[in-house]
Amino acid sequence: MIKSAFLQITITREPSFLFSVKASLIYLILLIFLLLIPFHTGLTAFGESKCTIYFYNPESNIDNYASLKTKFDLYLKKIGPYQFQPFSDRKTFENKTRGQHNCIFILSSWYYKELRHFTSLNPVLIGTLDGNSIQKKVLIAKKNIDSLSMLKGSSVASSGSKEYTVKFLQSMLTGNDKNIPETLQILNVPKDIDALISVGFGLVQAALTTEYSIEMLADINNGLYKNLSILAVNEKSLLPVVAIPTEYGKGATELLEIIKNMGKTPEGKSNLQMFGIDGWKMPDESDLELLR
Repeated sequence: MIKSAFLQITITREPSFLFSVKASLIYLILLIFLLLIPFHTGLTAFGESKCTIYFYNPESNIDNYASLKTKFDLYLKKIGPYQFQPFSDRKTFENKTRGQHNCIFILSSWYYKELRHFTSLNPVLIGTLDGNSIQKKVLIAKKNIDSLSMLKGSSVASSGSKEYTVKFLQSMLTGNDKNIPETLQILNVPKDIDALISVGFGLVQAALTTEYSIEMLADINNGLYKNLSILAVNEKSLLPVVAIPTEYGKGATELLEIIKNMGKTPEGKSNLQMFGIDGWKMPDESDLELLR
């Protein structure tokens, strides 16, 4: 009877023991699996590196950065673990992106030239518009303003930030005229063509714009165009630049290919228009010279 009772107890406990062993084995396998997964800052839930496009362009006035980010993120989400991060403030941009490697930068060429002095970035693509990668900035006013000295203390429309507009005008002007930009009131407008229209309708006395926009105005409103006069023209510069860190991750290489091909699809072209361009090209020696 004792032996029989002992066997009964042994038999009834065996399944419970086996279940405990199995649970422990499963837990151990899961623990080993988690420990073997490489850990990197910025990994997604599936272990993929989320490569980021950082965007900063003081030459453009974007009134809704949240909308810009949402539109671009939706485009990138269909392709891979990528995200888009635009910045409106220079100091914030520089603080947040310092030391980042698994990323790509889209910057105004003017700002890239300033940034290259204290960071290691290499230009890999140049923006194009109607097949052209060169732009010229123009200071233009109504015909009754025929000298730069007449602009002192007046208002100027620009699609760029106030800091950029003042600095750029100072680089365009010479001698005593270099002091004029600091006296100006800057009216921010969404696009270069809007700056021209602001002058035409008397909202401001002058505008910092581009030759391309002046040609556009001549086509759509020749009467307005004929009432304007050019006060100064700067040296030619480039449209936005795509740059990568000297030491960059695999994700940046893959993302660069995606950016290169954006102009080949309607959705990609729509996103490029947010940067004021319709395509990209590889920089040649003359482009690189303009960026030095």
